Amino acid sequence: MLGLNNIVSFLIPLSFFLPLGIGLQAQQTTHDRPKIGLVLSGGGAKGLAHIGVLKVLEEAGITPDYISGTSMGSIVGGLYAIGYTAGDLSELNRTLDWSVLLSDNIPLVNVALDEKHFYKRYLIELPIRKKQIGLPSGLLEGQNLTMLLSGLTWRAAGIDSFDQFPYPFRCVGTEIIKGNIIEFKSGDLALAMRASMAIPSVFTPVVLDSGTVVVDGGVIRNFPVDEVRKMGADIVIGVYVGFEEALSADDLNSLSKILSRSIAVYGIYDGNEQMKLVDIPITPDLIDYSASDFNKCLAIEKAGEEAARKHFDELKALGDSIGAIRAASEKRLLPQVDSLLITRMQVNDLKYNDQSLVYGKINIRRNSYINRKELQAGIERLFGTLYFDKLTYRLEKDGPGFRLILNAKEKPPASLKASVHYDNFYGAGLILNYTQSNFLVSGAKMTLAADISEYPQAYFYYRKYTGPRMNLLGSLEAWYTSDLIPGYLDAQEIGYFKQHHVTTELALKYTPQLNQQAAIGLLFDYSSVFPSKAMQTLYPEDFNYERYGYTGFGLNGTYKFNSLNDMLYPTDGLLLEIGLKGIYEPNIHLKYLTDTLDEQPEISSFGKLFILADIYTPIGKKFTLNTGLSLGASTDDFLTSDYFFVGGHRYNLRRNHVPFVGYNLGELKASNFTGLKLGFQYRFYKNLLLEVTGNGMVVSDNFSDLMTELFELDYESVYAGYGAGITYKSPFGPVGVFFAGNHKDSSLRWYINMGFTF
Repeated sequence: MLGLNNIVSFLIPLSFFLPLGIGLQAQQTTHDRPKIGLVLSGGGAKGLAHIGVLKVLEEAGITPDYISGTSMGSIVGGLYAIGYTAGDLSELNRTLDWSVLLSDNIPLVNVALDEKHFYKRYLIELPIRKKQIGLPSGLLEGQNLTMLLSGLTWRAAGIDSFDQFPYPFRCVGTEIIKGNIIEFKSGDLALAMRASMAIPSVFTPVVLDSGTVVVDGGVIRNFPVDEVRKMGADIVIGVYVGFEEALSADDLNSLSKILSRSIAVYGIYDGNEQMKLVDIPITPDLIDYSASDFNKCLAIEKAGEEAARKHFDELKALGDSIGAIRAASEKRLLPQVDSLLITRMQVNDLKYNDQSLVYGKINIRRNSYINRKELQAGIERLFGTLYFDKLTYRLEKDGPGFRLILNAKEKPPASLKASVHYDNFYGAGLILNYTQSNFLVSGAKMTLAADISEYPQAYFYYRKYTGPRMNLLGSLEAWYTSDLIPGYLDAQEIGYFKQHHVTTELALKYTPQLNQQAAIGLLFDYSSVFPSKAMQTLYPEDFNYERYGYTGFGLNGTYKFNSLNDMLYPTDGLLLEIGLKGIYEPNIHLKYLTDTLDEQPEISSFGKLFILADIYTPIGKKFTLNTGLSLGASTDDFLTSDYFFVGGHRYNLRRNHVPFVGYNLGELKASNFTGLKLGFQYRFYKNLLLEVTGNGMVVSDNFSDLMTELFELDYESVYAGYGAGITYKSPFGPVGVFFAGNHKDSSLRWYINMGFTF
């Protein structure tokens, strides 16, 4: 390794250069400008220290001629190589949400509306391949990170050789089959960077077109100094933020730590060997940080800057001396690219889905210009169908434009999901979900879910996208619910009804965007209630029957908009649902307690309207304002088995249930109502939420009286409730306790929910 005095002496610009006995890698003449290589090691979150170092290098006037990097060093180095400044990278570091980037979770707003309810709602998900249940890989696909890298590298589109970047670049990966070092010097930069940081046991390996399987370069070459020397670097500045070496036996106190250290052993050895080839080593003090501390990204960047400043005089002298010999040639900066001409699109071979789904959702026409946001939105629409585990793309030069090549990793053809839940109304239950792609018809998807409990539920959903833009959805849905409807007197339960409800709907849905949908469907409806002996005894004139209900066909129209950021713990967004159902000439089935009563009620047709608007507005980082409006309206000819059942908290609601704090689940029965809600949420910690809610409702037997009572606010028709509770977001689902009361009695209601609900 060269000393500073030797480097500076070699670089002094003299008119008549005297021979100096300096052992450089290559001999220079007085007119040659020595080439500087910059090497950035891997280190996970600690690699963000490279950004701070780059700030100081720019300040010192150091312009690297070559850059190499591994893992996080490949990302920082690769972006710098194509023209991002240290300031640009620092801005990214401040604004990027690393918790999202380093996960496969996508925001709920990017999930198709029909899939939102099922998303992240189960404890376990097991893939089924070749009729055999497997185990989840437990590894991250890196979808979010890959999409970010692909977007950030648009300015390099069409440049195959990394030597053509403003700063020639190399990054390394590890070929896991034979244990070779893979040096990326051409191809797709985003793919190279993703492969270089495919950390074993964290990210899935990257499979190249050649079939080569690549994992993190740090397994063998975490500090690629050799590579930058081979590129032609005479002087090497190396920034090492890699593996911690000062460990003791007490530090290796778990299986995971031992495995991680075992993977790193050769990388540590090789890093020490590579360090011998560095002229100016910079090693930030990161003893208090780990490779996973992305939540401390700014502090890590600062640590890199502080470490580089300790070498500032040395770096400044180097920059000044090189500049005195001859300034670096002006770099051909790659301009920001707003849009690209896509001449054609290519999708890799799909096993379980139609290519028409891909083309329709992405919606790119041949020989048309598209910008990065439009392409991102198209891929989000496709990924939001939840048909794929990973979607990546690359851009290849194709005449005057670019060919868009999409690589789609499909989800397994089938999966089995499971969860458990408990609440103080329905008790415990086991939820199972079986989902299969290509069921009966190519590109179709079938879901069968069941809640196995004392009051079971079942759901069947069959759907297929169609239309030129794949924004039409043909579906067949069926629900079965066995329900308990308590009867109350002065807040005390005095009996109950059992209800069975079956609905089948054949529908056509129009989805202009992921969060919006309008649908019309043909309904078959069956509903019956069975009063308990207690209800029959207490109210013999009202409930002098064993069963009362109907079957009938009708039409159902719906409009839905859902931009909530979470289905179970929303803190931002709007949920809007409008449903209009009409049943034509239903068949009434009424079985009386005695054979002497055989009068059957007659009803021609009936209908009902339901509107729900739920708005979550964040106020600062911890507070959320929750406002809501609901409306239910029914025709005068209405069947009591199809009431709106009002009461309870928002968890574990069933069909026709309307949440209303202050009353028990289904404590109020209404054919016509309107309600308002005002609530506040305060997040103590990331997973702990305090809720305070108040709501009011006006109830009436017919819609015209509802409008009158809404203005008169008659005591008998007005209901008001209030409550407060805490919800904890556990890995097993929400754990919530809520206490509530109302203005008509002094009884305290309470709701408990544990686990994901049906």
